[in-house]
Amino acid sequence: MMTYAPTLLTDDGEPSEALDILATAGWESHSDAAANLQVVAPNGRVRLLFQAESLEYANTDVLWRVEATGFEVPAGQELQAIPSGPTRWTATFTGEVPVALIGAFLERMVKPVDSGHTATTPTGA
Repeated sequence: MMTYAPTLLTDDGEPSEALDILATAGWESHSDAAANLQVVAPNGRVRLLFQAESLEYANTDVLWRVEATGFEVPAGQELQAIPSGPTRWTATFTGEVPVALIGAFLERMVKPVDSGHTATTPTGA
């Protein structure tokens, strides 16, 4: 019987593998003096924070944070994206989450919408 460890359990990928997905999709990267990274969508309404040198990472192990529409900008941080109301959603990943899994999430997030898809209205609505 063959035994193996699934890739996602042994992943030791580099953060650049996930970050390159956003760069290829036209996202703009900004770093702060501590080398934390903010990568902003072309429309300015979604950002990814890679916060290896942040207090949040030190206290909670949240290394990756993706925020959509209306995120808060901490005091003293230069605004790079457009806050436009309350945050619609946030996804966080600890330092233990494999880079391959984060990359899969980011690939799906930046995947173009199928132009042939039409919205449907539930019956009775």
